[in-house]
Amino acid sequence: MSLYLALTVASLKMYFRNKQALFWALFFPMLIIGIFGLMNFDQYNPPDVGVSDLAGNDASSALISSLRGPDNDVLGVDTGDAADLHERLNSGGLDAVIEIPEGFGSAEQVSTVRATYDLRKTQEQGVISTVLAQSLERVFRDVADVPEEYLIESRFDIETEAVAGQGQGFKGFLVPGVAAMAIMQAGIFGVVFSLVRFKAQGVLRRLQATPIGPSHFLVGQVTTRLVVTVLQTYVLIAVGIILLGVTIANGDLTAWIDITVLALLGGALFISLGLAISGWAKTEDTAAPIANIVTLPMMFLSGVFFPLNVLPDWVTSVSQFLPLTYLADALRAVTTTGAGLTDLGAEMAGLAVWGAVSFLVATRLFKWE
Repeated sequence: MSLYLALTVASLKMYFRNKQALFWALFFPMLIIGIFGLMNFDQYNPPDVGVSDLAGNDASSALISSLRGPDNDVLGVDTGDAADLHERLNSGGLDAVIEIPEGFGSAEQVSTVRATYDLRKTQEQGVISTVLAQSLERVFRDVADVPEEYLIESRFDIETEAVAGQGQGFKGFLVPGVAAMAIMQAGIFGVVFSLVRFKAQGVLRRLQATPIGPSHFLVGQVTTRLVVTVLQTYVLIAVGIILLGVTIANGDLTAWIDITVLALLGGALFISLGLAISGWAKTEDTAAPIANIVTLPMMFLSGVFFPLNVLPDWVTSVSQFLPLTYLADALRAVTTTGAGLTDLGAEMAGLAVWGAVSFLVATRLFKWE
């Protein structure tokens, strides 16, 4: 036990003396959070609207088509059950819910369309209310075939309501994604370059001649990286809270336990992947390209900076199974919606499978020289 502790302490000292490693592990991700968070990409996205169509007639179909626009670019419209749509609105997945009543467009009654908005998103509310009014006017004139002199209020009415959703917009999406990316970078790059350098300098060869066995060395390295990974995750999320106003699980402090568990699982996974790469690579010149080939695609295809639904379907069908995707989705679910580990069955299973495979490959490829 004393050997494990001594090597862990020595490895921690070496890590914190490595200014380049600290920069890439902390300050570079913090810079990304600041830049992307302050730019506020929400304003460039069409508002997302859920539509519950209880009429199912030509008039309601015409209204939905008008809401979407000629090129499906005016509003992001998703149809479904009213209860499910309102749940998505409350969780921050939608900006508004529009309910089309039965008998919509009938000449025998006034059809009241109910619109529920997220009161925090005033810009989106303004866009949606304007588009809804214009679309109803178009349906009133074209589909209902009402003479010009009649007022729209004689056939259609809009009832509005505002609710407080729980979503946090792009900033809430970004912070856990960058934290997951930082865990990947620290696990892979920190391990790869350290071990390859130790090989090149003959450090591992000299350690092999001492009473220290492979388990002592690897446990010390893994423990060091896991400690750094957890601390790094705390720092990055704290930066998001302080600078960007992000809230964690609606203020539930027990969510930090789930975050710690996910950081440890993700750290173990990517540390094992880093060990596998360092065992395969002979020198730093070959290690760098291999590490970048592994990390760069995941950085941009795992939902770190933008949702996966903006990618082509064939890309999403692959990227949803990447290890960074599982980690980013799990951290985002815990931080933004307050989900617990028991609610993350698919993500936890994905991390476990990738971790086991990476560790198996690492043990097969690890060499002292």
